[in-house]
Amino acid sequence: MQHNRQSLEKVQFYDPDVGYENLWATRMNDRRYRIESIPFFIYGISVGDVITATPDKEGRLQFRRVVKRSGHRTLRARSDSFVRSAVYRKKVIGALKKLGSEIEVLGPRLLAIDVSPAVDLEAVTDFLTNDSNVSWEYGHPENLND
Repeated sequence: MQHNRQSLEKVQFYDPDVGYENLWATRMNDRRYRIESIPFFIYGISVGDVITATPDKEGRLQFRRVVKRSGHRTLRARSDSFVRSAVYRKKVIGALKKLGSEIEVLGPRLLAIDVSPAVDLEAVTDFLTNDSNVSWEYGHPENLND
């Protein structure tokens, strides 16, 4: 995502099965924020979603609830082949970008993929499904039929 990091704030999300993940967000008003980064681990949040967050005792913003869905979809892809071949990883990232997706990379193995409403979700999932070296999942499964 192309944003000035100085204008963004970290919001902490917690899931008992996943743990904590911090996402970048733009403050919209006193308690509302728009998510600007693609989650790697937390489910049910996508880029552009508007959320509420409040500071904890230490001043860290804590996610409270989603106010408005953006229509973006979050996918995650992982592959041991990404570790073995940076060229292969770059090829997959390039193909996903060519389909219109935004990508964030965590280490050599994990991709977080943002699919905006303007992008053909089926084309992206077909591409991932047809590559037998890549396993993938929806990071926002409950939102698929919204």
